[in-house]
Amino acid sequence: MPSNLAIKFLIVLVFGLQLNAQNDSISQKSKASKVPVLFDDERQYFGAVALTYQNPMSYGDNFIGEGFEGKGGYNFRLQVYVLKNFFVGFSYGFSQFDNIKKELLGNYNESSVEEISGILGYEFVPLPRVRLGVNTSILGRATLSNSIQSGYANRDFGKLRNFGINLEYEFIKNLNIFVEYNWRKIKSEIEVPDELVSFFKEGTYNTFSIGLKFNFGDIDLADVVSF
Repeated sequence: MPSNLAIKFLIVLVFGLQLNAQNDSISQKSKASKVPVLFDDERQYFGAVALTYQNPMSYGDNFIGEGFEGKGGYNFRLQVYVLKNFFVGFSYGFSQFDNIKKELLGNYNESSVEEISGILGYEFVPLPRVRLGVNTSILGRATLSNSIQSGYANRDFGKLRNFGINLEYEFIKNLNIFVEYNWRKIKSEIEVPDELVSFFKEGTYNTFSIGLKFNFGDIDLADVVSF
């Protein structure tokens, strides 16, 4: 009898240890699945196109910060995923401003800023259906078209710098809604008297955007090239 009891005890003990090990394994897998990841092969794309409405907000002690008031704008972006979620692309858009300081900037009513640049960026996938992206401009250019009521417009030019961060949610397959914040600086080529150079040499503004992004393909460019 004692031997039978010992055997039964050992069986119960081993069975209990196995259950405990299984629970620990499930718990570890569950914790691992909650850890943010850099990429997910099941959520890989080849490229994406995005269209946004943007609200420009001027700031700073410069001609845009002091003299412009944002009215609205839009942006179009095309991007290709080169390796995993690292992407390159092209960005084109407009930001509209009212001239609220004619005594500082000149006798025109509004200015339209055309924004063109290449982009580099990366997207993280911390949660299902969620993407968090960062991007920066390369070789950016800005054209400021200043218009008056008669329809006449003069143009100024400059180099555009941009840094952006965005949060996306995939509400249906391959279609995301997202919000984005961008910091922008224009290093202008406006010709002014020496005493005004510091005021006109650059202009700064932010944009807050909301838009739609359509993703296509299921492998990155590196995998396409390797075939």
